Amino acid sequence: MAELVTTSTGVHYDDLIGGTNVAVVMHNVKVAAGTAMARGTLLTITDDTAAATAKAGTANAILAASVDATDTVAAVYVKGEFNREKIVVADGDTIGAHEAELRSAGIYLTSLKG
Repeated sequence: MAELVTTSTGVHYDDLIGGTNVAVVMHNVKVAAGTAMARGTLLTITDDTAAATAKAGTANAILAASVDATDTVAAVYVKGEFNREKIVVADGDTIGAHEAELRSAGIYLTSLKG
C-alpha cells in the first residue's frame, strides 16, 4: 500500500507586526544600491527614496522585507501597529526616541513581551 507523505516547511511569525488595531499600509520606495538592511529597519523616506534612519534623523517608515546590496526597490510599511522590540535602529539610537514622530506618520508601537 502506498503512503501519502506531505512535507511542509511551515510558517514562521517574526512578531514585527504588533496587532491589527491599525490597518497596515505598504509602499514601494527606492533604496540606494549597495546597502543591505534587515526586515524591521527603521527608515526615513525623502523624495520617494528610503534610507536607514540616522540616530538624530526623523523616521517615517519600517522596512517590510530585507534588502541586499543589489536591490534598488524596497517594500516598506508606512502605517500600522508594530512590535517595538523587533524594530532595528541605528547604533546608539533607541526606538523610544522616534515614537512621537512615528505616531504622527500613522505608525504605532506596542510591546509583545511576555
